[in-house]
Amino acid sequence: MLAFFVFAATAVQAAPVDVYRGTLGGSEVVLELRKPDADGELQGRYFYLRHGVDIPLKGTLNALAEALPLNDGWSRSQPELPIFANEQERSVKWNVAQQGDALTGEWVDGIHGKKLPLSLQRIAQYDPEKIAPRGVEAVTLAIVQGAGSGVSQDEVISAQSTPYDYLKLGEQKLEQGKEVVLAPDLAWRPVRDTRTKFWYPRLTRHPDAKILAQTNAVLEQRHWGMSLAALGCRSAIYRDNGPEAGTLGYFDHESIAVTYLSRAMMSVVESGATGCGGAHPNNHYDPFVLDLLQGGYMDFTRLFKGAKYGDYKLELSEQMQGFIRKAVGKYSKDDKECTEVLPSYMALMLDKPDKMSFVISGIGHAMGVCLGSGVSVPFKMLKPYIKPQAERYFQR
Repeated sequence: MLAFFVFAATAVQAAPVDVYRGTLGGSEVVLELRKPDADGELQGRYFYLRHGVDIPLKGTLNALAEALPLNDGWSRSQPELPIFANEQERSVKWNVAQQGDALTGEWVDGIHGKKLPLSLQRIAQYDPEKIAPRGVEAVTLAIVQGAGSGVSQDEVISAQSTPYDYLKLGEQKLEQGKEVVLAPDLAWRPVRDTRTKFWYPRLTRHPDAKILAQTNAVLEQRHWGMSLAALGCRSAIYRDNGPEAGTLGYFDHESIAVTYLSRAMMSVVESGATGCGGAHPNNHYDPFVLDLLQGGYMDFTRLFKGAKYGDYKLELSEQMQGFIRKAVGKYSKDDKECTEVLPSYMALMLDKPDKMSFVISGIGHAMGVCLGSGVSVPFKMLKPYIKPQAERYFQR
């Protein structure tokens, strides 16, 4: 089954889709339409900017039916999902005509007897298959997520490559949390999209304006990726009648913590148990460290003697691995059945005041209780393993 899923995720090719933006009644909407199939049928989706929840569409331009949510008090036995009409065959339809790059017409609610004008303009075209998760990522999402964003974690969410999803996020005004000031030139604050509810950090002060912008670009992309997944679970209410469909997939319970910030490094941890009907929740403890001297993610080979990146993870020198094992035995108070897997399932993070932690991350669901276990050591204990030119990273 998994082999078939991988093949399906990599082999399917589709024509580019058109993206439209405009109004439905007094609300701003974004629409995506695929090219018609052999019998002229169209498939697409749209969202209201204020909600960000995709609603499937299917039919012809003059009768484009809108999917109905699966929590409205009625159901069918083994329905073909999504459902585009209720048990009385009443439906909500878009009756539109195309004139060049414009779509104009009427939204007709045949269930509640309401009509609204529609007016949209084509603004972009892209191929969703080129940005979709593939291979291991696609299989993992199917198992632990149940509903994803449709955008690979390696893809930059932008107006050029992902115009439909970019419009869902890029113009949203964020709620601002209280600024955390560490020095006159060093601070951060939490922000959040009120539609997805969880807070995510942004750097607000740093002595290097370029580094500040690069850092926030990374944080924004991570924030957006999580928001898309949360909104994807909201949208699942049109194609899945499971208990998580229509929720935020527990992203609204996600914990995002800034564990360390200096002028040289920023350490953040994402942790929680997200999911939208997969085989099991995505229990995770995912630290990452940003380089505030050179920009982007920290390349730990800049810091440690003998470190290198293998096919899947950072590989530390034998000497440093020995140091970590000794530190775990001497200083860690966590369950030994957990910490004995270090450094096989390990992530590096930073903690106040001036400590580096070696913690369990990326381990299988069965050992999820071990996530975050590990050991913390003061920077000064790392000195024998740090490259001479990297000592500046460990100074405030």
